[in-house]
Amino acid sequence: MVRNWIVMITVVALASAAAPGQQNADDEQAVDTPAKSEVAPGKFFSPFPVPKYGGDLRERSAMSGDWGGLRSRLAEDGISFKLEATQIWQHNAHGGASTKNGTRYGGSVDYTIKLDTGRMGLWPGGQWTIHAETQFGSSVNFSKTGAIMAPNFDALMPTPDEGRTTLSEVFLTQPLSEKFVVILGKADGTRFADKNAFANSEKTQFMNAAFKANPVVFPFAPYTALGAFFVWLPEEWITIGGGLMNTNDSATITGFNTGFHSPEGWTASVEIDFNIHPFGLTGHQRFGYVYSTKDYNVLGGGDRVNIPGRPVANLLGAIGAIRNPDTRPDDWAFYYNFDQYLYTEKEDPKQGIGVFGRFGWSTGESNPIAAFYSLGIGGQGIIPNRDNDTFGLGYYYVDMSDNLPSFLNITSEQGAELYYNIEITPWMHITPDLQVIIDPGGNDNDVAVIYGLRMQMTF
Repeated sequence: MVRNWIVMITVVALASAAAPGQQNADDEQAVDTPAKSEVAPGKFFSPFPVPKYGGDLRERSAMSGDWGGLRSRLAEDGISFKLEATQIWQHNAHGGASTKNGTRYGGSVDYTIKLDTGRMGLWPGGQWTIHAETQFGSSVNFSKTGAIMAPNFDALMPTPDEGRTTLSEVFLTQPLSEKFVVILGKADGTRFADKNAFANSEKTQFMNAAFKANPVVFPFAPYTALGAFFVWLPEEWITIGGGLMNTNDSATITGFNTGFHSPEGWTASVEIDFNIHPFGLTGHQRFGYVYSTKDYNVLGGGDRVNIPGRPVANLLGAIGAIRNPDTRPDDWAFYYNFDQYLYTEKEDPKQGIGVFGRFGWSTGESNPIAAFYSLGIGGQGIIPNRDNDTFGLGYYYVDMSDNLPSFLNITSEQGAELYYNIEITPWMHITPDLQVIIDPGGNDNDVAVIYGLRMQMTF
């Protein structure tokens, strides 16, 4: 039974979806499972793994190591710290909105504290996650490329290119049984939904927003919001998840003053994840649905979707120069997501290559994105003696709503991205990246070519 708890909660903590072999920004190092059955006096059972911090500088998971053993002792007592820094340099070399002074540098620092209620002697099985972040610098996103899908998704959080520090997430993960887990608090919903083994993390995989999550859900699900989520594992081959969240972005506020009431309303979601193994190779098929009661306007869409000319259209509508699109009190969207390994090494299943894809559809009546799809390949260890390097090549297409004001001339955008993530040490990765965006901004802008470099460090 203990082993079942360990397997379940590890899956839930990583949002139940990432297949083995691909790096995820939220991954923790596993520990030997038999140790989990040992409960110290005055403490409760915990299904969460204890991070390992020791080892040589070239092998340890965090650059600063174990702090003379203090870090491990704190983790054994239920308190763990993680500090990550992401730096991104990008240059818009051709096309888009502007190539003049087209180089931008920026990044983010993430501070995460995890409090294990079992090891702290409070109650069995729970874990509090407290996540703050600092954004700095600027990006090529909208001012230089003008793209609908941001080439630098990391620069959108907590708010686009504003350079601020926020307490973005505070939530509790609590198993109620061996097969049912609840998550309560202020959280980023993409932790628990629309996960993908090859296209999921803007810090270690693709940089473009199109490969982080399905953008048809962005208007309904803000970056972080108050909510209640669940993950149910009725059988090993199926996971059912969902939740209810406030539609007001709470990254920079508590969210209690606007939670779950008009005009912000709420969003409900459900996702079914089928865990499949054709020819013994890991894969997932996911189907999701979101419904929101928020008062929506097609010129909205949130900060993670760029609509060129939106400020002008809103101003003209306010003074009556044009007719603003109608606002409707609710809307919905459907999405599909898959990842499938095509080959893995027998000696090490983490080494392999696979394919991924997403499809999304909305009514387009109040969602600026009517349809979306992406396809690509990803893998790990494709170069001999570089077992922990990862790569990805992806293509996306976004079809914009016909309800957008016609004078904006926004139709569709498509693009491709290629990255190779080089492990210098387990705590440092460098990622060369190349993106080509056709019709950036969904209009007649020239093809944008963006190249860049990302450095990810864990302290």
